[in-house]
Amino acid sequence: MELHSKNRFKKVDITDVAISKVPFVQYKGLNEAQNRDLQKLAQLVLLKSQMGNNSNEYAVTVSLNNENLFEQIGFAKGDEHEVKVHAATNSHHIIVSARDVSVAVIHNHPSVQTLSIEDIGFFLYETTVKILSVVTNQGAVHYIMKDKDYDYSAAEKLRRDCTEDLTKDSSEKECYEAALDFLTHCSEVGLYYR
Repeated sequence: MELHSKNRFKKVDITDVAISKVPFVQYKGLNEAQNRDLQKLAQLVLLKSQMGNNSNEYAVTVSLNNENLFEQIGFAKGDEHEVKVHAATNSHHIIVSARDVSVAVIHNHPSVQTLSIEDIGFFLYETTVKILSVVTNQGAVHYIMKDKDYDYSAAEKLRRDCTEDLTKDSSEKECYEAALDFLTHCSEVGLYYR
């Protein structure tokens, strides 16, 4: 998807319209009830960000092993550029206590960007996180999922290859392009991106 460069990195305030237009996404391998719950959770992320976090990053963490995804939720509040999921006790507990690759983390991006290079690093390192989903402040949803052929070593090598030219002084545009490069090739290492 080509994004307008002037808006790509600019914070967008969440509107009620954006919350209402979060789409129903058919996550690969999940049933309809889980997909409906994940849609509601994406809307909840935007609502909580809008109402209590100045449209900044907010995350919810759930176990896909629970029949009712609302049974146990971790909430984490961030700033305009990041949310530290592990800083929230319930979120941390859900991730570290999972016995398999069964955790979903949904968070918003105040801009219209898809997954960031930091998101990708978090997703790869957290072995129990199956789905990492981003809902933009305008209501678009992007997600990455560990598939049955997922290969951590190959995925980490791909991440390193895509970020080898980045430094602490790299621009947002350079970091974004590195993330897009990774997402373009992630299916080669057993990841599914939509």
